[in-house]
Amino acid sequence: MRALVLGGNGFIGSHLVDQLVLSGWEVVVLDLIERRYEPAPDDDLPTQGDLTQSYLLREALLGVDVVFHLAWTTVHETSNQDPAADALANLIPSIRLLEDCLRSGIRRVVFTSSGGTVYGQVRATPTPETHPQNPMSGYGITKLAVEHYLQMFGHLYGLDYSILRPSVPYGPRQNPLGSQGAAAVFLYRVARNLPVTIWGSGNVSRDFFFVTDLVDALLRAATAELSLHRVFNIGGAEVVTLNELLRRVELILGRRAEVQYRPARSFDADRVHLDTSLARMELGWQPRVPLEEGLRRTAAWMASQLPA
Repeated sequence: MRALVLGGNGFIGSHLVDQLVLSGWEVVVLDLIERRYEPAPDDDLPTQGDLTQSYLLREALLGVDVVFHLAWTTVHETSNQDPAADALANLIPSIRLLEDCLRSGIRRVVFTSSGGTVYGQVRATPTPETHPQNPMSGYGITKLAVEHYLQMFGHLYGLDYSILRPSVPYGPRQNPLGSQGAAAVFLYRVARNLPVTIWGSGNVSRDFFFVTDLVDALLRAATAELSLHRVFNIGGAEVVTLNELLRRVELILGRRAEVQYRPARSFDADRVHLDTSLARMELGWQPRVPLEEGLRRTAAWMASQLPA
């Protein structure tokens, strides 16, 4: 089997690439950034570019069976600052990608959507895939739009696909300097005696889960015999508030955090707790890494790889 991983040098993509190679896949990567992590798999991996470069994309698709679409240029906050730019950078190239996949005879497209944003403020938790989708950010809107285009291409042209809606993955290689990824940011800043910013009261809750569990779901979504269901929530077994997450980080690191509370942001959902029973039933998937263990593994990676 041969896979193209779009965004394969990023946090999630690099873990996926590593596991694909270990599992015997041939892998091609298309990403704007170079691979930062060692050891790099010994394969015909690197192509530096993005989805807007059609000639690179079509070359990368040659002989590919499965496309993993993880490439995205915005996060929740930046997508709202310029929604038109978000659509031009992410939605339009994704539609062109689906057209090229059809022309290239791709067997399946696996798209990483967003369980943390497509539902918006939820009415029920755990939240099933059938819950109304009311995203509060451009990021969630464009992710959901790609889902709909995949469904359209599947219905009209027979393009096979699967869609994962992850809640909040974390783990080694996640950028601790960005505005997303509370687990990585908290671990990094507490370890260095830097103040931690929490937006709102800290009582918003999330079902954080470890990156290798997401990779497992991606591989299953690429190879499983699927029935009618094509959209799957992927999340953690435990739900914690940001305040509780910070408390666990303090215990793991043996340090007290200096916390700065800021006004809540309007695009942050109060609760993200996904119902993953469909993925368990259809994909045979379940989260395996407990939160405490995952935080310790992430802290160990930071201590060994990131400067103090």
